[in-house]
Amino acid sequence: MRLWYRIFYFLTFFIFIHSLPSAFAQSGASQIEIVNADVFQGDESIGKGVSLLKGNVTFKHRGALMYCDSAYLYQESNSLDAFGKVRIVQGDTLRLNGDTLRYDGNSGLAVITGKVTLVDRKMNLSSSKLTYDMPADKAFYLEKGVLKDNENTLTSMKGFYLAKESKVYFADSVLLVNAKYNVVADSLSYFTKTSTAVFTGPTRIISTGSDSTWIYCENGYYDTKQSKSKFFNPNRVVSRTRSLSGDTLDFDNNTRVGKAFGRVIIADTSRSVVISGDKGFSDDKTRTAFVTGNAELMRTFAKDTLFLHADTLYAKEDTLAGTSSWTAYRGVRFFKSDLQGVCDSLSYTTPDSIMRMHVAPVLWSDSNQVTADQIQMRITNNGPESLLLETSSFICSQQDSIRFNQISGKRMDGFFVDGELSTVKVSGNGQSVYYTEDNKGALTGVNNAECSDMLIQLKGRKVSGITLINEPDATLYPIKELPPSELLLKGFKWLQIQRPLSRQDIFR
Repeated sequence: MRLWYRIFYFLTFFIFIHSLPSAFAQSGASQIEIVNADVFQGDESIGKGVSLLKGNVTFKHRGALMYCDSAYLYQESNSLDAFGKVRIVQGDTLRLNGDTLRYDGNSGLAVITGKVTLVDRKMNLSSSKLTYDMPADKAFYLEKGVLKDNENTLTSMKGFYLAKESKVYFADSVLLVNAKYNVVADSLSYFTKTSTAVFTGPTRIISTGSDSTWIYCENGYYDTKQSKSKFFNPNRVVSRTRSLSGDTLDFDNNTRVGKAFGRVIIADTSRSVVISGDKGFSDDKTRTAFVTGNAELMRTFAKDTLFLHADTLYAKEDTLAGTSSWTAYRGVRFFKSDLQGVCDSLSYTTPDSIMRMHVAPVLWSDSNQVTADQIQMRITNNGPESLLLETSSFICSQQDSIRFNQISGKRMDGFFVDGELSTVKVSGNGQSVYYTEDNKGALTGVNNAECSDMLIQLKGRKVSGITLINEPDATLYPIKELPPSELLLKGFKWLQIQRPLSRQDIFR
């Protein structure tokens, strides 16, 4: 009796298996095909038309092969549940592994759970649960997932994989780890063929090297193979002492070179200096940077801020010496509440805190106008401290609408007290003209002096005393004896029209 039962069962199984393709073809439906099973039997306890398959089970559907240790096949719903060493192979590259599989043949939707891995070329995506849309060649997970390739490890709580586009979209607590940097983001897209990450939300890229550079952006992309990136506003590249931002920002992580375009800002946090303009360049390896186009430098001091404009602003830092310098080229104009100036080019170095003005420099300190072939001024956080004028040195101030106090000489050394010019030492070819007043402020006379060397004291922005050294020649004239035009020293020029009177005025 048992023998006949076995023969009957075998014949039934044989006829069922071989009748499936023809039956499916007749119905016109895309049915799941059984390729192999060591054991096949019906299981009416689960439901009508349910079959149990065991041992080396293989299914074929929609061009994909599905492997497992055992499975339930539901003929009426054209679906299956698979268990143990589940694998889905589609095409030459895609492999999907897991512990259990729920597959709907009508929709082509596969839900894999357990230790799930999706392998496509050199990419490996793992999660505890993954849903794979076979017709669309898409997958997604809503629990933590990890993607790995030759260079990167990327984790997130949610992810969507589009095989045809070789693209993975990550969302919620995204972390990309690379040997050179880490990326923390709300969301990003990763293209597996090009190893390029695209950012569409708040993102921070943190260098793992000794430079401690980090990048913030909300829109842009990063080529992890080339270590090159492009970011759009808002963005910011920050190193130990410098930051760079702009409407558009290109950054090469290999060369450490950043290029910014539109509303560029380069900040030196260690020196309280900010440079802005339309186009910028920053090189972290050489510690240099420059900005052009509406360029402006802002240097913060203890009591106020210096605003400087030029065609091009250039900065350089010496990290070993802990020093830096700034250079402005062509059309320099600057404004500070107690100091203003114009010249063709200007430089400032931190070791000596000296600002050097070149080519037709003019400097204004309160009521005093200062000119020379070359002007040097020592400026610290407390403001101007000293002044050096070389060749054709001239200091003048306006007494009234037609009269001017004047000092000229070959070289002058000036000294400031609380931001005001208090002492001027003239060396060589010294000349001076200054007006005297009575107690009520009325003009009483004019002192015209010539002397090789002079020492001039100023108080309340006016000359309070002159000491003549080496063969002095001085005359005090009554106020009405000489016309003001005859008291103008050689080289006198009143350049008040050039003086910047505000921050906005430096751009005129």
